[in-house]
Amino acid sequence: MTMVSIGTTPKVFCHALLGLLLAVARVGQGAHSEGRTAQIATSVPGERARGAFDFVNSIGVNTHLNYFDRLYGNFPLVQRELESAGIRHLRDGLHFQDPGYNKLLYGRWAELARVGIRFNVVLDPRSKLGPDLAQAIENGEQMSGQAIESIEGANELDISGMPEWTAADRAFQGAIFAAARSVHAGSPIQVIGPSMAFAAHGAQLGDLSDYIDEGNLHPYPAGKIPSVVFPEQTDFAETVSGAKPVVFTESGYHNALNDHTDQPAVSELAASKYIPRLFLEDFAHGIARTYLYEFLDEAPDPQLKNNQFHWGLIRSDGTEKPAFTALKNLITELSDRSEPDHPDTLKWSISASDPQIHHLLLEKSNGEFDLVLWREVASFDPRGQVDLNNPPVATELTLDRTAAHFTVYEPATQSDPVAAFTSRASIPLKIPDQPLVISISLR
Repeated sequence: MTMVSIGTTPKVFCHALLGLLLAVARVGQGAHSEGRTAQIATSVPGERARGAFDFVNSIGVNTHLNYFDRLYGNFPLVQRELESAGIRHLRDGLHFQDPGYNKLLYGRWAELARVGIRFNVVLDPRSKLGPDLAQAIENGEQMSGQAIESIEGANELDISGMPEWTAADRAFQGAIFAAARSVHAGSPIQVIGPSMAFAAHGAQLGDLSDYIDEGNLHPYPAGKIPSVVFPEQTDFAETVSGAKPVVFTESGYHNALNDHTDQPAVSELAASKYIPRLFLEDFAHGIARTYLYEFLDEAPDPQLKNNQFHWGLIRSDGTEKPAFTALKNLITELSDRSEPDHPDTLKWSISASDPQIHHLLLEKSNGEFDLVLWREVASFDPRGQVDLNNPPVATELTLDRTAAHFTVYEPATQSDPVAAFTSRASIPLKIPDQPLVISISLR
């Protein structure tokens, strides 16, 4: 895994200097991001919504279901918490060992597939896949109960130490693409490109757009606000994926406050604000799916000195962190059965003029709008290791017509509504540094 927008990996801290030399990224405050942005104006005349279904479908997490000797070995916990959170997309690796191992691991994948959870699987030349990749994919599909929805190229070969890694990566990606097409000729399985520890290394790897359906990035915000990765990281992706859409197969925040060897930690409270904002920012910038790293803290580390054990939404003792609850509530409030047939437009405005207020306008299949607002500001000081008090911005939301109902939610704090209004065209709001969801029923 890679952990910062400029390319620091938690496994090899010395690569940070190389990353700085190769790819010095601006670390502005996100409000200056280009392209498709989450930033709002004071007035938005006739904005077309995007599907709430698509946003929830963009949320994924990394797992290590083969880590039987760590918390992932408690499969009933894993399944229960995934179902509770409403997360339906996982990223994990495909590899085989003896029949007993294979039956246990992929039997668990099949259990998750039966409740609607699907996998993006990483194929890697260092894994035990055998010489026939098409057969490996078929075997994985059969043993997992058809749980595979996408296949991803090699993981961070640029820091593998492999001689001539670029040639190996290109050849392996071509083989993956051909194998995937041969297995799913009628309905091709999505093929995601390889990941790199340093996005700038894409210039060495070159254009792979003929062998992928989607590009791949590991843009970690390094303890900063989620939008800090835009637009630098997506610009780097174009050297490999061209005009193809991009998936973030790793991104996230760790809570190892006493590990000062790598990118800065954030508090559990700050993570509960940043992680929902991360998914919102990424989707608003056109990222079809983001896989958070990772679902569980892998093992106990009570001194908080090893960041490898503190990336999860759930602690190593099985208890849920505030970020789990915040994300679960956001998913619950925005979940929908299907996409709207034809997303509508909504004319709305807010009285506050604050460039740090970002938004995402969504619509459910029943015609209900969900306007999500948040302040894209720092919620944690990594140097002082203190949570920052950001007073909410008082404003008024106004529509061009009277709405039948407004219901306001603050997922990071509670699942129940924090306010409700009927038969009004405008309502007062206080926009915090965490998502505020305003459900709007026009009829």
